[in-house]
Amino acid sequence: MSKRIVIMGECMVELYQLVDNVYHQNFAGDVFNTAVYLKRTSEVPVDVQFFTAVGTDLISDKLVRAVEREKIDTSLMLRTKTARPGLYMINTDAFGERSFVYWRDSSAAKQTLQCFNQQLDFSALQGCDMFYFSGITLAILSDSDRAQLFELVQQLKASGSQIVFDPNYRPALWPHADNAKAAFIQAYSLADVALPGLDDHKVLFGAQTTNDVVEQLAELGVAEIIVKDGKNGINGRYQQKGFTAQAHAVKKVVDTTAAGDSFNGGYLAARLGGIAPQHAVKFAARLAGFVVEHTGAIVSKDHFNGFWAQNRPSVFVK
Repeated sequence: MSKRIVIMGECMVELYQLVDNVYHQNFAGDVFNTAVYLKRTSEVPVDVQFFTAVGTDLISDKLVRAVEREKIDTSLMLRTKTARPGLYMINTDAFGERSFVYWRDSSAAKQTLQCFNQQLDFSALQGCDMFYFSGITLAILSDSDRAQLFELVQQLKASGSQIVFDPNYRPALWPHADNAKAAFIQAYSLADVALPGLDDHKVLFGAQTTNDVVEQLAELGVAEIIVKDGKNGINGRYQQKGFTAQAHAVKKVVDTTAAGDSFNGGYLAARLGGIAPQHAVKFAARLAGFVVEHTGAIVSKDHFNGFWAQNRPSVFVK
């Protein structure tokens, strides 16, 4: 039986530079990137639903079609007449590190819960096997909408859904770091699986090592913890047992835009396929290494198919 995964957040118009003054247009966003790579790499049937709001304009129509091309369910992509998708532009340096310029203040995704209240009810989410959201999902919502989201997540957890959270801290989206810290603690207290990076916890929680992060989240009751630390690898804990894994060696970093997002998608796909965390992280690291060798957040299907022909989550079980 297919497993139903609801992934909530924002998808934006992405522009990345090909040559001077020439940009390629695509669609991307942290949770959407994760949804794409989860769907593409799952070896078991999964029904991935993207939960967001978009406009009624032509670019929103194009965004919905792009989501459909990834075989992601769009029934939770709600429409608003008063906003359009946000937009961001990527510029990358010679080392693959990127800088962004955003136009997202009036993004339709900010109205997701308002649209949800008008067009749907809890039954539209109830029964999902997994609910995934991020710190960016929290950041773009108003205080009242964020409080409602936590209520929904609590209801989902109580009804048996697995809750997955990635903090993905972006300082520019929060009025103060303390607001983000409080929201993340609340999210972690509800999460069954946490997928943070060390850098976020250095800033918000004073962590110095990945072990610090593991201990912090274990105290908050998170059962499955995967801490990413770039080229230094991964530190994890599951069923009260710790493990580590190396990062995948990359020949040439081209664009790190979706490194963490693709890792998360690959990890969750492997876990949904029954693969243990210590093996799932190996596949996830290999996928992230492949993604950063390409420009933009979403690797073209042609390039991805070449990777997929030689790399499956089950191959990493040794």
